[in-house]
Amino acid sequence: MHTTSIMCRRKRKGVSTVLGTLIFIGILFTSVVPMFLVMNQADTIYEQKKLERERLDEERAREDVNVFVYPTGEIAPGNLTLTVENRCELTVKIVRIWINDTIHDQESIIKSMSPLELGSFDVSPPAGKNSTYDFRVTTDRGNVFEAGSGPIVYDGWDWEVDTKMINVLISSSGVVFKIYVTGPNDYDEYAQVWKIGGTAFKTFDITDNGNGVYHVTVKRGSNIIHEEDVTMEWPDGPSVLWVYA
Repeated sequence: MHTTSIMCRRKRKGVSTVLGTLIFIGILFTSVVPMFLVMNQADTIYEQKKLERERLDEERAREDVNVFVYPTGEIAPGNLTLTVENRCELTVKIVRIWINDTIHDQESIIKSMSPLELGSFDVSPPAGKNSTYDFRVTTDRGNVFEAGSGPIVYDGWDWEVDTKMINVLISSSGVVFKIYVTGPNDYDEYAQVWKIGGTAFKTFDITDNGNGVYHVTVKRGSNIIHEEDVTMEWPDGPSVLWVYA
């Protein structure tokens, strides 16, 4: 009888051990495992958001936009036209235009390597008084681009800009380039630029020389790699002309 009692106690102990193990496994699968699954899902979402952020930062760095501002015709001196030129391979969305501290909400899509005219904007400058207008645009990626010619000024009778210029941007392969620019009033300028990777940039100031047709020639060695005529028509057009070689 004593032996039978010992065997019963051992049997109950074995059953208790099995039940304890089953309860532990149940707790493991009902709490710990789901917790690990949630943590794994959170890590996946975090990595996804991180990649999206890195892609946005990369696209933001690649955006390249030129902004031009000029009067809209001679009859309406209070109106200004804004031309935005997308110079990158991405599509650019303009979401906001700043005129000094005044915001104009905008939703304009500009395709790659294409210009888009926005406006005109009525700024209504007071007659007989100097008024300065600073134009900027904001993209949906968070970049802000200012007008290439700087602020535009109304002197009470006419529009003025600080400079009129021709910008030559060279992205062709090569190291040494020669740029020749000729124009009205015997304008004749020459520049040699070096480029080690990336692009080379050269500005020609034509403020004092004035309007007219300018011939731009870009050479690599003795070979002409780009040749183009550009026309300065300020105030009937932009005060900054761009040549891409």
